Amino acid sequence: MTLPYEGIRMIDFTHIEQGPVGTQVLADYGVDVIKIERVDTGEMFRGGGKGPLNGMSPSWLADNRNKRSLTLDLKKPEAIQIIYKLVEGADIVANNFRPGVMERLGLGYDELRNINPRIIWAAATGYGPTGPHVNRNGQDLLAQSIGGLMAMTGERAGPPTATGTPIGDFMGAMLFAQGMMAALAAREKTGEGQVVNSCLMNGMIVCHLQENAVVLNTDRKFPRPLRGGGGPDSGPYYGVYECADGKYFTLMATGAGIGDFKGRLSKALDIEPPLDEDPRWKDLPVRGDGSWEVKPYLEEAFKKFTQNELEERFEAQDLPPGPVHELDEVFRDPQVIHNDLVLDIEHPAYGKAKVTGFPVKLSATPAKLRLPPPIVGEHNEQVLREAGYSDAEVRAFQDAGVLGSENMKRGGEAAAD
Repeated sequence: MTLPYEGIRMIDFTHIEQGPVGTQVLADYGVDVIKIERVDTGEMFRGGGKGPLNGMSPSWLADNRNKRSLTLDLKKPEAIQIIYKLVEGADIVANNFRPGVMERLGLGYDELRNINPRIIWAAATGYGPTGPHVNRNGQDLLAQSIGGLMAMTGERAGPPTATGTPIGDFMGAMLFAQGMMAALAAREKTGEGQVVNSCLMNGMIVCHLQENAVVLNTDRKFPRPLRGGGGPDSGPYYGVYECADGKYFTLMATGAGIGDFKGRLSKALDIEPPLDEDPRWKDLPVRGDGSWEVKPYLEEAFKKFTQNELEERFEAQDLPPGPVHELDEVFRDPQVIHNDLVLDIEHPAYGKAKVTGFPVKLSATPAKLRLPPPIVGEHNEQVLREAGYSDAEVRAFQDAGVLGSENMKRGGEAAAD
C-alpha cells in the first residue's frame, strides 16, 4: 500500500509537543521523518531515563511514532555540513525553536533554499516570526491566556480557567501540519518550496471563530457561564449536571425545536408537569442570565438517576446522551473501541505500550504504524549511509563527537546495520 506522502522526507528539529505532534501527523501518512536529537540524551521530553516505561516518558512515545532518530552535536560545523547534505534530498525542514535560532545555526530558509530550491522550511513558534511579542517565551498556557480561550472558560464567579489538556499545543500542531501539507500541494504546482509559519497564539484565536466574528462586528461580550454552564452565554439547557451516583451528565439543546426538546427532556427526567407546559418554565428564555431560574429544578431531576440510567433514558427519547467520562473511562466506551482509537506498540527497548490511534480514517491509504518511536540515535548509521557517507566517514564522525555513538554503546556495531 502506498501512503499519501510516501517518498517525502523531512528533517525534524522539533521538540516537546507542538512541533513533534505536527510532524507526527505527516509521519503517520508516509513522510520519512528524520528527527534530529542531542547526542546521548536525545530530546528533553524523552524523560531522561526516569519515565515509567523502562525509563521512557509515555508522553514522548505518544508524539514520536513513525520517525527515525539521528543524533548530532549542532555546535560542531561538521554536523551542520551533514544537515546540508541531508537537505539536498529532503522536502521539508521543520522546527519549533524560538525565532532566530535556526538562522544562528546556519539553517535558516535563505541558506537551505540555496542548497535545495524545493525545500519547505516550516516553523512553529509561540507568537510568530516577527512582531512585538517575538522574543516572548511561547507556551501553551500563555497562548490560552492571550488568545482569549482562558477568559471564556470556567465559572463566572471564579477565575479564568485553563483547559484540562494543553490544547494550545495540540491546535498549534494541527495548524503546523496543515501548513506543511498545503506547502507540499503548492509545490506540486510551482515546483518551488516556501516558508510555513504557524504559532500557538494564532491557534488559540482561530479555535473560537464564531465568537470572534460576533465580537468583531457587534458590542456583544462572551462572559464565562454561571456554574455548570457549557460555555459563554450558555443557559441551563446547555450544561453539566450531577447524577445520583456522583457522576456527571451533559445536557445539550439547540435553539431550534426547543419546545419539543423540553417535552422529551421532561419524559426522560420524569418531570411533571412537563417543562413545556409548566407556566414557570415554558416561556423562559433558553439562554442568557434570565434562563437560569430553572437550573435548580433540573439539578434535582438529574439527581434521581445514575449516569447509566440517564444514558438509556435519553436515548429512549431521542435526546443526545452525554455521559461525562473520566479519562480512563473514555477507552472503555464502545464507540471509542469501534473507532480503533487505541494503538498498541511493541517497542524493542521499552516493551509494550498503548498510545492514541489515528483519528482520521482514509479508505484507500489509511495512516499506519510503520516504526515505533525511536531509541536515541537508533538510525544514525542508517541515515548517514543513505546520504552517501562511507562507514569510515561515519566512524570518524562518531570518534569526533559530531555524530552520536549510542548504538555502539548499546553493544551494536556502527558499521553493521
